[in-house]
Amino acid sequence: MDPVTLSRIQFALTAGYHWIFVPASIGMGFMVFLLWTMAVITNEEQWYKAAKFFSKWLGVFFVLGVPTGIVMEFEFGANWANYSMFVGSIFGPPLMLEGLFAFALESTFLGVLLFGMDRLPRVISWIAAFFVSLGSALSGLWILIANSWQQVPSAYIIRDTPLGPRAELTNFMKAVFNPLLVSEYTHTINSAIITGAYIVAAVGAYYLLKKRHVQVARSAVAIGIVVLAISSVIQLYPTGHEEGRVIAQYQPTKLAADEGLYHTTVGAPMVVFGIVDEKNQQIKYAIEIPKLLSWLSFGDWNAKVMGLHDAAEYVWYQQVLNNPNYANEKVKKQVVDSIMKAYGINPNDPDANEKMVQVLEKSVPVAFMFYAYRVMVGLGTLFIAIGGLGVLLLLLGRLYDARWFLKVLVVTLPLPWLAGEAGWFTHEVGRQPWMVWGMVTVNNGASPNVSATSVLITLIGFVVVYLLLFYIWLHFVKKLVREGPEPVEGDVTSNPAPAVSAAGGGQ
Repeated sequence: MDPVTLSRIQFALTAGYHWIFVPASIGMGFMVFLLWTMAVITNEEQWYKAAKFFSKWLGVFFVLGVPTGIVMEFEFGANWANYSMFVGSIFGPPLMLEGLFAFALESTFLGVLLFGMDRLPRVISWIAAFFVSLGSALSGLWILIANSWQQVPSAYIIRDTPLGPRAELTNFMKAVFNPLLVSEYTHTINSAIITGAYIVAAVGAYYLLKKRHVQVARSAVAIGIVVLAISSVIQLYPTGHEEGRVIAQYQPTKLAADEGLYHTTVGAPMVVFGIVDEKNQQIKYAIEIPKLLSWLSFGDWNAKVMGLHDAAEYVWYQQVLNNPNYANEKVKKQVVDSIMKAYGINPNDPDANEKMVQVLEKSVPVAFMFYAYRVMVGLGTLFIAIGGLGVLLLLLGRLYDARWFLKVLVVTLPLPWLAGEAGWFTHEVGRQPWMVWGMVTVNNGASPNVSATSVLITLIGFVVVYLLLFYIWLHFVKKLVREGPEPVEGDVTSNPAPAVSAAGGGQ
């Protein structure tokens, strides 16, 4: 394999592995804050024990999220040097601010929470939990500022420098609040809340099935289900819908791949499911909802949605060649020639532009995108159903005794991670071949002097180390499950506890 492909595999591995812990950390930070809030408001022991117990879960996720994230920052410099040179002055500051402010805030108060919750007043632990949750949310904000800018760049100029073309900011706030940030941030953070709510609800369900720690378990299931029901709906609308509208406007090739739309269509249907035939460029056995894609994308039932080829043409001619952010024609030629040469295209060939359109068209794996997108949306729909059914059972007073439903919660616990990974693969693979949309591709953004052997050796090393870390993480998770929360006075673990309120309160 060539070093570019190996570098992409390595980054996909490290980013995907990192994402196991990120949504759990952010989501559990929010859930732990809610649990401490209930503990302070109600002053009831089961909420206090639940808050302490799940604070330990938060610590276990956080401790592995940190080192797996730091690795990726080194990869930018080692494997993607040309990319770092081109856009480092824009991409670097958000990463610095994330570490300087958000991570410092989160880690400091997590230490106060974990080491002080047995020694400090509950209200102090509640304050610490608030700042942990705030820190994790701010951490995600700075990372997604950097990511969203790469997806939809704004407020920049490309200048010629002694080291070659380089993107520089012209307005920091406009770059921060680029068109994609708000929808991407809210959609991502909300997906993390879904994960955190699912963890709390599923762990509580497990203890109810085992008839252990019943009062804490009831509290956990109740609050987890309520948060899951609310956040699952928000994930679909407005956050998911708004992000889709931005993608339709700024990243038409990604939209075409998500929907398996090969041909430009007026009043385009939404394909619920079908079989992708990439050879013949069609979706076989498609189950469609007429005109829905046009309406969701542009708010017009008869809007035109570009097919993959037309979308690739639009990206190349309008977003690359007609990009108004080149400082002059000289730097424009340097950037365009660099992109073409990275794919073996002679910029002087009369059909060079059409060849680049073909590169853009073929770089997006339509079948992968089509199925990954439907995994994400399908699981999101399932979470709405589970959350809604759980709330109904809670209101009817049957949630804690519905063993079939409790089993569903436990068995489906991995699904929020699967949905999150599918979403990120859709988000990142869908922008191929761009690292920075319209400016830097994976081919001309890679480090020119890193060999395939070097990347392969480090890739193998990451696999070995990450497997070891995952084993250690599983050990601590099993230990937490086995030990469980501290006992609540009067709770008999061999039998269900006396009835509690719908919110899980009372003894």
